[in-house]
Amino acid sequence: MNGMPERGEEILPGTWEYQWFASVVTKTEEFAGRPSHWNGRLYDQPGAIAGVIEADGSMTISREHVLDPARPGYTEGHSLTHDERYAAGGATRMAVFRARASLSALGDDTGPGASPIGSLEDIALESALADRFTSTYGGRIAESLTEQDLPVDSFPAFPAYTTATDRLMSSLSRPTDLGPGELRDLLESTDRSQRFNVIADRVIETQLGDRVPESHRDQLRQDLTGSLRRGLSGLTMTEWSQLTHQGSKLNWGHDAAELTAIEFDLNLEDIKAHYDSWNTKHPGVEPPELPDSLRETFLDREEGMRQVWAERGWPAQQPVAGREQENYDGLRTQIYPNEREQEIAKLQQFLWSHTAPSQHTDSAAGAGERPNNVREIGSTRKGQRGVE
Repeated sequence: MNGMPERGEEILPGTWEYQWFASVVTKTEEFAGRPSHWNGRLYDQPGAIAGVIEADGSMTISREHVLDPARPGYTEGHSLTHDERYAAGGATRMAVFRARASLSALGDDTGPGASPIGSLEDIALESALADRFTSTYGGRIAESLTEQDLPVDSFPAFPAYTTATDRLMSSLSRPTDLGPGELRDLLESTDRSQRFNVIADRVIETQLGDRVPESHRDQLRQDLTGSLRRGLSGLTMTEWSQLTHQGSKLNWGHDAAELTAIEFDLNLEDIKAHYDSWNTKHPGVEPPELPDSLRETFLDREEGMRQVWAERGWPAQQPVAGREQENYDGLRTQIYPNEREQEIAKLQQFLWSHTAPSQHTDSAAGAGERPNNVREIGSTRKGQRGVE
């Protein structure tokens, strides 16, 4: 959650480090069936971060955490120690994750309904997609590049995000009329800024067809994707927590997807009922937009879901509307009885910095800026079990 260090020295073509990472990117392209947006420029990434892809297409990769520990595992004839083997496997996983991230186009995030690059919803979905790809193909990519038997961990690096997204791929299969794999492929090939919109468009086309006037679509996209955006972005505090056990994060991801799917399905049924009823009573006549009473129903449903989350012990994602600034100012002065409460307060302040109205005026990935879509290495796995 801290600001990322500036990139280090350039890693030049012809060096072992450059050639190895380029080979990881090439293999990632082959397994994904899509080209990378990497422009070929590679730099060292200082600090406890594996690497990032910049808005201009250049990439950074950590010598300390990725390149140096990976090298023994890809050196022909080298006899690996136990520690070297596991270090090389972990480094490979991080390299594949970064290579997979380079396959995602950012897209224009200034249009109606677009997800701002670097927003909580964008980070959650992109992290989950890259994480699942890495878990599936990381080991196979390692096998294709070395004869060494490297243990590439398949457990999700982002268990809450990835579990929720996996489950949503299944629950959204019916309204999109796509299998989970087909829907995932659609999202993978769509610009990051338009992924939620493309889900809504697919649902509108499949479930409503030409009954919906084109002028209604922008609002319907918001009505349909609101629950999806909140469900995934609402996992931020859980995912970034250093005190929550990994298994508990899996459970939170599962529960978040379940609640999100319920809200999505109910909203969709109400929308369909509105257009079906009008079409039955007034065939051939353009229907009106959703009535205000139905939008109030959507808001009531959203509040109801927030209450369910609160009753399950999920830290509140947002304060009461209209009292945001007072709430977050107070977080800085309160005295917290234990480490868990202190962490929740810090995470809430972090969320406020990303969700406050004043933060929505500019894209998070504007010229010269770097999207905060990475987490410090080792920030989620602690030796102790932590808080459930």
